[in-house]
Amino acid sequence: MQKRFIEHLSKLVGDPHAHSFMLAVSGGADSMVMAHLFRDAGLNFAMAHCNFHLRGEDSNRDMQLVENMAKKWGNNLFVKEFNTLERQKNSGKSIEMVARDLRYQWFEEIATNYDYIVTAHQADDAAETLLLNLCRGCALKGLTAIPEQNGRIIRPLLNFSAQEIRDYARQNGIPFAIDCTNSDETIKRNRIRGSVIPILKELNPNLIDTISHNREILCQQFDIYQNSIGYFKTVLVSENNGMVRVDRSKLQKIEHQSVILYEILSDYGFSEDTVSELCRDAKQSGTQYHSPTHTLLVNRDEYLIRQNEKKSSKYLVLNSLDEMKAYFSIELLYNDGNICFEKNNQILYLDEKNLTFPVIIRNWESGDYFYPLGGTGKQKISDYFTDHKFDRFAKEHTMLMEINHQIVWIIGHRSDNRYKIDLNNTKNYYKIHYNGTF
Repeated sequence: MQKRFIEHLSKLVGDPHAHSFMLAVSGGADSMVMAHLFRDAGLNFAMAHCNFHLRGEDSNRDMQLVENMAKKWGNNLFVKEFNTLERQKNSGKSIEMVARDLRYQWFEEIATNYDYIVTAHQADDAAETLLLNLCRGCALKGLTAIPEQNGRIIRPLLNFSAQEIRDYARQNGIPFAIDCTNSDETIKRNRIRGSVIPILKELNPNLIDTISHNREILCQQFDIYQNSIGYFKTVLVSENNGMVRVDRSKLQKIEHQSVILYEILSDYGFSEDTVSELCRDAKQSGTQYHSPTHTLLVNRDEYLIRQNEKKSSKYLVLNSLDEMKAYFSIELLYNDGNICFEKNNQILYLDEKNLTFPVIIRNWESGDYFYPLGGTGKQKISDYFTDHKFDRFAKEHTMLMEINHQIVWIIGHRSDNRYKIDLNNTKNYYKIHYNGTF
């Protein structure tokens, strides 16, 4: 394993002895084995450990394990303790994403004098990520799963399975901690690991090796795809004084134009739904679309894209609960099985999991649609206004709430059926009351 490890590391960085490394060491089998591989190879490295204080004394036990190893070896060790639950408050992110962001931000801060940051992701992690992405829905990039290198972050264990690593640890007497939360299958990744992959291994006992091999091919194919997209961007896209122009007339002559247009517009935060609508219908000049960061204007034979100006009463980008509370009264409530919904159009009930940031508050635009609560399907916002006899001034003053490029609420009028509370599956939910202050 040591020989294969050095060979693979050399493919990533050249001569490993010519570089310095900051190793992310959690105390688990993967990172403890990685640290031993670096040490046995005589490489120049330090270690970094994050204690997120999410597992009580187990978190402290892991920290102590890493500290003891560093002390025994005489290696530099950086330790950071986080109040992760406090950091999660008002972030709109899952605890896993908050911990991930804290980890990588801190690694970048402390690794300024090191050439590479090294994490211990292995082949099973990549397989789990690929299957998760596939279940959620993804394109080619999602099938490449975890990259071996992302800037100066490298993952030299991706060619090794979890079983290989644990066998190596036991054969070499390497101590490691076991995370008891890994058996919690309410966490999707754990369910993939504990229930889905074992079933797939009945069909293919060499599943992890097969996925690893296919992932390598997919990574190469993705590189080719990216090069092709880069070519089309040079042909179709120009920029002058902050205004991006996409040539519609040339785009319409190209096969698979929706794929190419998505790759162009996704750089500016536009969703697949927006791209589908642009390609499906010949949009009238003057039609606008908004992403969290940019505005697109349909203009004759081109799309014009500019960065959003400073937010105003007509377009608000809200990045936290605190920012939302300037315009809404918000309560986080527990589903006790006896929810009583007030019949008040000024109130939106939203599952805690569905409130992600940024939240966009904006006027309606041509092409906007939603799925009215209590309705039978999709409806354009303009048709809703017509059906409910909105006059011009009412239309101009009516605001929409948008999350993840989807209309969640015509504020003060009707919410979206896709975001209604599921009484059987919702644990916590927000009661969001508009206070009329736009």
